Amino acid sequence: MMKSKRGLITAAAGVLLTLSAAGCGAQASDDDTGDSTDTIRLGLAPAEDSATVLTKFTPFIDYLSETTGLEIEPYVGADYTAVIEALNSGHLDVAWFGPSEYTLATDTVDGGVEAFASAVQAEGTETYRTSFLVRADSGIEDVEDFEGRTVAFTDPASTSGHIFGRYALEEEGHDPEELFSQIIYSGSHDASLLSLVNGQVDVAAISSRLLPEFIESGMAEEDDIEIVFESEEIPADPITYREDLPQDVKDALSSALLSGDPEIADSLDGTGFGGFAEADDSAYDIVRRAYEAAGMEPEL
Repeated sequence: MMKSKRGLITAAAGVLLTLSAAGCGAQASDDDTGDSTDTIRLGLAPAEDSATVLTKFTPFIDYLSETTGLEIEPYVGADYTAVIEALNSGHLDVAWFGPSEYTLATDTVDGGVEAFASAVQAEGTETYRTSFLVRADSGIEDVEDFEGRTVAFTDPASTSGHIFGRYALEEEGHDPEELFSQIIYSGSHDASLLSLVNGQVDVAAISSRLLPEFIESGMAEEDDIEIVFESEEIPADPITYREDLPQDVKDALSSALLSGDPEIADSLDGTGFGGFAEADDSAYDIVRRAYEAAGMEPEL
């Protein structure tokens, strides 16, 4: 069963994949100027299993390394807050995660973080939603039919896999703890969908932008599932670095992502993204409101 709403994010930090101290975080170069960094650790949220995430993003990591001249070492968190914990401990320098995790990071990472780019989806949009899915033969047609059913969210800190889904239900006048008979956290969007398809839950809340890929892969048949409810649009994923990184490294990273180089789109092929735009912190105020409206506090 689910923790109390105000304790959700605290509970999410319970599992952290420990990073080795050797080779973790920014490494100063031999010139001892303090203005250069050889190795950058890039954190990625576990939207899917870690092997899948790494496979998808390896071409992008290679592009970023070649373009900046920096060695980019990827890290996929054991859960969503693991990336934030690693940023806070200095084991990561840069993170690509969702708006919810960014909001959490801005409030908790010592020294601060800064969003310097936002991920643009391949079709050219920068927004997405939480989709509530059911099996087509379930008899569930709308939110009212969720009463007494079981639901799979992904992770307490996931934007589309939990925060905005909860926010949408609250805006409709429903307390998820009272609406559902049981709430589980599957750990990832694909795991939530599989739990629905396999009959382990009645409802699954996942990212709308991942659903077409899951259907194409055969994880679910399009005719076997239905979307019965969706949240409002969610801001784009922010790409974030620690504020204490050397300025020349920040400039190199920003230039690589915001240059408009056609190779960026090629390196992102298969990820669902097609490029990057400049980030604006105020775009994530709606995420902060979602936390507040759902009675939650963004904290580790």
